Amino acid sequence: MVRDPQYPMDGPGPLELPAPAMGGAPPRIEVLTGAEQPRAELPRRSPLSWALWFLAAFALLLVPATLWNFSRPPVYRATATVLTTVPAERSGVGDSEADFQHVAIQRQLLLSRQLLTDTLTRVEVAGGNAPPTPDDLGPMLAVDALPGTNLVELSAVGPRPLLLGELVNAWLDAYEALRRREIEARVGTELTKLTQQGDALEAKIAARRAALKRFREQHDIVTLERDSNRALQRLNTLQESLADAEDTQIQAKAKLAAVEAALAGGEPVIAEGQAAQLAELEQEASELEVRVRQLRKRYTEMFIQNDPDKRALPEQLELVRARIRAVRQQGAQAALGEARREAETATDRVFRLQRELTEQKRIASRFSADFETYQDLQADLTALDELQRQTQNERVEVETKAIDDYPQIEIIEPAHPPRDPVRPHYLRDLGLSVVGAGAAGLLVLAGLMLFDASRRPRRGAPMTGVRIWDDGGAERRGPQLAGGAIGGRLGHLEPTPAALPGAAPRQLMSGEVEALWELADDAERQLLGLLLCGLDLPEIGALKAASFDLDAGVVMAPADGRRVPLPPGLQVLLTGRTPLPVWQSAAEADELAGRIPLLALDAGLAHATEVTPEVLRHTYLAYLVRQGARLTELHLVAGRMDAARVQRYAPLSPAGASRPLAQVELTYPVLA
Repeated sequence: MVRDPQYPMDGPGPLELPAPAMGGAPPRIEVLTGAEQPRAELPRRSPLSWALWFLAAFALLLVPATLWNFSRPPVYRATATVLTTVPAERSGVGDSEADFQHVAIQRQLLLSRQLLTDTLTRVEVAGGNAPPTPDDLGPMLAVDALPGTNLVELSAVGPRPLLLGELVNAWLDAYEALRRREIEARVGTELTKLTQQGDALEAKIAARRAALKRFREQHDIVTLERDSNRALQRLNTLQESLADAEDTQIQAKAKLAAVEAALAGGEPVIAEGQAAQLAELEQEASELEVRVRQLRKRYTEMFIQNDPDKRALPEQLELVRARIRAVRQQGAQAALGEARREAETATDRVFRLQRELTEQKRIASRFSADFETYQDLQADLTALDELQRQTQNERVEVETKAIDDYPQIEIIEPAHPPRDPVRPHYLRDLGLSVVGAGAAGLLVLAGLMLFDASRRPRRGAPMTGVRIWDDGGAERRGPQLAGGAIGGRLGHLEPTPAALPGAAPRQLMSGEVEALWELADDAERQLLGLLLCGLDLPEIGALKAASFDLDAGVVMAPADGRRVPLPPGLQVLLTGRTPLPVWQSAAEADELAGRIPLLALDAGLAHATEVTPEVLRHTYLAYLVRQGARLTELHLVAGRMDAARVQRYAPLSPAGASRPLAQVELTYPVLA
């Protein structure tokens, strides 16, 4: 069975059976589903009852959990981060890897009783608060190493946030004071002596560096590289320029010799500036020679000499040739003069560079002597720097020996009074309490649902039947299997279109209409499209070209003058067609309508002989009614119909109030 969108799956829909073996009209069949038999049920709980059960379970768990949560006192934590390095790392000879043993030793020193006692003394002096005893500080203070580093975190926990920050900072101050006292006791006089020696060397180095700077500025020593200074760079530049000038002199003399040789041999020589002028004159002479030859072919020499106009052309040629000879002579003299000037210029430049090079050699020699003196002064300064470094190394060695047991520390971040407690997590625990209370409420509701389901009886099975009738409207009923049983009550079902007065025509499925449309030609499609707009065959046969307003997209019915909208697909089909419509009389329209059953046969439709123009029009009107179109407005599309014909469409209307045609899709799907 093929379901069509026009027939919903949850209601009755017509099906066609094959023709009976003994002939006659094929019977009709309609599958009908009856409502299941209700059984007595227990009263259902109201939404208010479910809400009360949920709230009771929710509050029973949430209230005590919330009271316990917020009754706990807050605990605060103040922290400080300290970097501690062993002496080898501080002096630059160790590595930068984390020393876990060193960090563990510092932890024990920080938690020693002597250091805790000093810490309490500082808190009393600085804060004025009543601090705990040294025995009470042990559980409050903690030293934690950060993994993979020499960083340690000093922390204090307790209920008094202002005291905690002060306590951690006092703890660090006490540790630094202890280390400082031990270092001062060990280093003492030796560090003071080395410091004085280093200061004296520093003064000498400053004076020697200033003298070296003055000497370098006085003798124009720019860089420490000898060849990079200006005197030697100038010498190198002059040597390179002299070599280039000598090459230029050789080339200029060679060019002069070549020009003189060419002139002596009678070869043409011309300056570059006059070459373009000579080329233009030679071009002009060539053109005049051609014209003179043509003139002499046509006229005799006597005739040419007697005619002033014709005589001017040979005379002009002679003038151009004379100019060419003059330009060549001038060009040769200009080329010779230019070559001599280039040779003289190159020779003068060589002499000048030789004089400058001699002077620069003298300056470079004096600079070399000054640079050697500068290097000696630089060596003295380097020796003083080396002595200063040795003194600093001795001082570092003394400091290293003094702080073997007291490593250097650096406070990365001091402690601050904490603002928020670290525990307990009131909001997190409140959220967990809410989630737990909600889960308990849902479990109570689930238990009630299971309890109610166990007491509720099962529902009865639905029953289905069929209704069969012929074209004369005689109804035949028969049972149909449903839910594994035979039977069903059919008396309460709604009537079908065939059970109403006047048998309704066959209604096509949308797939059948599409099959007809695909096989039809343009003329047949015009007829099919107008039938699917609500016009009947007599109205279609009476249409003329004036009945169509393609710009407005409407067609005017001849019978009553109603304006029927044209679907987009049909409007495109009609645009530009001549004649419009294809049929020019009712007889031609009837003849074209007789081809519709043939199209149904070609499309393989069941009972193709029943597919008539009235069936297509009925299919379109049923399409409108199934969308909820008002039965009282069908005449706006289909024209005037009697009440009995309109009544046949009533069972097709969906439940609820009908809609005006303006709110209904008027275009049949195949014409969209």
